[in-house]
Amino acid sequence: MQRNPTLFPDDDNGDVLWRLASAGDDLSIPREIDFTLDFDTEQSALDCGMFLFRNELKVQLEAPDDEDEDAAWTVLVVANMLPRHAEITHFEQYLQDVAEHYAGHCTGWGCAQQAGLPVGN
Repeated sequence: MQRNPTLFPDDDNGDVLWRLASAGDDLSIPREIDFTLDFDTEQSALDCGMFLFRNELKVQLEAPDDEDEDAAWTVLVVANMLPRHAEITHFEQYLQDVAEHYAGHCTGWGCAQQAGLPVGN
């Protein structure tokens, strides 16, 4: 199978989608895609998570690992969508813009292949 640059552009999102397709995943099937947003403070993570929740997104707050002083508070946003480059990139940019408003940043996304093997960036 040869990589189609229209479906799988040469960037991080295109690379992940290409790996999924190369592994035999049917990218025409919607699935839950997890996006992670990291924050230095619990309050920033809570504020961002509440904003996203009020805008009808599925969110989960994850506390940092107690053993790692530099670990971030994470807001996990779960979106049920088709794994398509344009849609993922657009949603990821939206989440980055929201996270920046609360002094955080979007650190990437991941989803499960049909075979159940995790893949992400």
